[in-house]
Amino acid sequence: MNVGTLDAIIRLIVGWVLIHLTPILKVKTGPALRWILVILGIILVITAVTRYCGLYSLLKIKTL
Repeated sequence: MNVGTLDAIIRLIVGWVLIHLTPILKVKTGPALRWILVILGIILVITAVTRYCGLYSLLKIKTL
């Protein structure tokens, strides 16, 4: 566990927005960018729920 409460809340909100923004961008962007945004959103939501970020571990960062 290396993700603090505020960090988890921000990740959850940004992840949710990225996942739900995808249908809106359907006309304006290509499918590759839409998939990248969805995958990034899913990663942010997972790291918020599990309170663990692999990148933070590599960089030895804790936001607790």
